[in-house]
Amino acid sequence: MLASPWRARRRGSCVEASRRAWSAGRSCARLAGVALALALAVSPGVAFAQAEALLDEGKSLMKKGKVAEACPKLEESYRLSPRSATLLALAMCHEKQGKVATAWAEYIDLGAAARKEGNKRLEADAKARGAKLELSLPRLTLSVPRAAAVEGLEVTLDGAPVDGALWGQARPIDPGQHKVSASAPGRKPWEKSVSIKRGERKTVAVPALAKDASAAAQPAPAAEAPAAAAPVAAASEKGSAAAGDGAAGPGKGAAGPGKGAAGPGKGAAGPGKGAAGPGKGAAGSEKGPAAAEAGKGAAGPGKAAAGPETDASPAAPPAAEEPEPSSGSSPRHTGSFVIEAGVAGGALIGLMDSGSFGDLSAYSYSYNIPEGELIAPCDDEVCHASFDPAIGPFAGGEAFIGFAISEDLHLGARVLGGYRFGGGYFVVGGPSVSMRLGRVWLGLSGLVGPVGQQAKVTGIKGEIPSEVVHLNYGRSEVAVNAREGSLPESALVETLAFGGSVDVSLVLADLPSAGWTSGALLLSVSPTVMKGLDGWVFAAPASLGYRFY
Repeated sequence: MLASPWRARRRGSCVEASRRAWSAGRSCARLAGVALALALAVSPGVAFAQAEALLDEGKSLMKKGKVAEACPKLEESYRLSPRSATLLALAMCHEKQGKVATAWAEYIDLGAAARKEGNKRLEADAKARGAKLELSLPRLTLSVPRAAAVEGLEVTLDGAPVDGALWGQARPIDPGQHKVSASAPGRKPWEKSVSIKRGERKTVAVPALAKDASAAAQPAPAAEAPAAAAPVAAASEKGSAAAGDGAAGPGKGAAGPGKGAAGPGKGAAGPGKGAAGPGKGAAGSEKGPAAAEAGKGAAGPGKAAAGPETDASPAAPPAAEEPEPSSGSSPRHTGSFVIEAGVAGGALIGLMDSGSFGDLSAYSYSYNIPEGELIAPCDDEVCHASFDPAIGPFAGGEAFIGFAISEDLHLGARVLGGYRFGGGYFVVGGPSVSMRLGRVWLGLSGLVGPVGQQAKVTGIKGEIPSEVVHLNYGRSEVAVNAREGSLPESALVETLAFGGSVDVSLVLADLPSAGWTSGALLLSVSPTVMKGLDGWVFAAPASLGYRFY
């Protein structure tokens, strides 16, 4: 049968409409694609422009001294467009704000970024700024003794978890108030606030957490046990109620939320099961009073209404709460002895111009008396030798024994000694005090002890009695008549010297711990000045030692 003209025209109209719709869809798709491409192309530019505006605004606020307002803007600028110039401005802002640890870390990141960019000048500047800040960084050590390291222990600093590998290590931290917290399953949480200043070192010892009595199992009330068993005893193999209406649904307590008299298919008492399954005591944590172990209902299918006698006796009372240990102990062992030992070397300068070098009785000298000229024999009391200055290197050791008044103040005694190459020695010691300022220990020591030097003999002089000085042209001494070649070329001259030293030590490695090895590796210099009975002694020792404290 032929289609009517009206139907043909109608079919043509439908086809034309479909074509127009398809063409419009293609146009819309093209427009959407173009819009998406423009958006993707424009977004980086917009973010860069916003970052530039925030950078300029932050720098302007910094110049006005408004660092609290400037730093957040610089942080947002760096987030939008992470560039080295922005990171430098941000680190400088945090440094001015007093957040030295944050700024120090940013300078390190800046140096790494500059190295990748090949900008050696910026890399050197970042390293110099970071090194300057490192000397004044506060450092906090979180110590966790073995007794406190229970299973599941989590230690946090200002809410951020601290990895166990970092326990016992000094970590840079911004000055100010900080909160240290510790928690563990079945234990009472603990927290402590600590305030730390710029360049200060502090240790917080986490105590052994006390047991939490509320998390321990509680005994089930004896009067409620039969009442709970009564409706269950009449339960059929399918239980007396539909699922979700039983007294103890699978794994839930007798009054667990949303649970009824018996879970589906559960009877009065599973064989060999007591009133409470393991870990589901009468007041089990988070589950409410528990009547049966999870998956073990009041009675399994086909079991008697009342199985073997259930254990309705109350559980053992919780253990007595452990007292919380004191957190005052420190890996730095404040209040205990401090011992330092090391090797030393340097220069020893002796300006001892007079002294004795042994038996002088072989020499004689003459001077005028009223009766004429007197030839007098020498001895150690009236004659002495003169010497040239002696300078030479020495090698030896140093030691400090004292008491830790605090983590940063030690009081005790220092001993320094060594052998001078070419002949000579010194062994001096005395009271000493040292104080820690950042990574540097500064100390003062009072010293006394014998000093000897091998020096060139320039001559021997004899003493003229005071009553005849006027007969000897006012001279109090006169040269000894020594035969040529009779004087030794050099001799060991000794004296007792008194003085002191300034001790400056740089901490090369800070190694705090809870054991006896807690301490630091120090590189020290101790300029020393001492006055001898005959002359002066100067020393410039440098030492490498380990201080146990």
